[in-house]
Amino acid sequence: MVDLHEMIREMLSTERINVENIVEIDARKLTPDRRARWKCRFGCGYFGKRYSCPPNVPESYDEFLKSYSRAIAIIYRFEDYMLDKIKLQKILPQIESRLISDYPMAFALFPGGCDLCQQCDYGRTQRCPKSPKVRPSLSSVGINVSGLGLKIGDGRSVAIILLD
Repeated sequence: MVDLHEMIREMLSTERINVENIVEIDARKLTPDRRARWKCRFGCGYFGKRYSCPPNVPESYDEFLKSYSRAIAIIYRFEDYMLDKIKLQKILPQIESRLISDYPMAFALFPGGCDLCQQCDYGRTQRCPKSPKVRPSLSSVGINVSGLGLKIGDGRSVAIILLD
């Protein structure tokens, strides 16, 4: 079995992502907070315009999250929020793929709405050319990061990988 923390750190270091910490979270703490999803609808310009964001993420996210027993939070420091977020979004599906042999249902959650394409046309076309690589944002599945006891402040963000 692969050493999760080591493998994640190695893969992220190749993209020069400054990992501050990798924390295992009790999946029972992933109780969805509907306010996180409301923040998507009222306050985020990606609502309905990104494949990774509501209303494209099903409402059954409560059941989805409850089906996982473990979660790995990747807390990282960013110098340029958007640039580092995109780098992380590109590599998360690769990390997920590396985990599949030991964790067949491994599933990554993006920090923020998807920005894999330089110009996203999803809101206009309802098609995503990178849909196999896109994952839902944390907020879109109701995860309130501050509710997990993670200290995220200026210059830090988080991604999560769900494991069973």
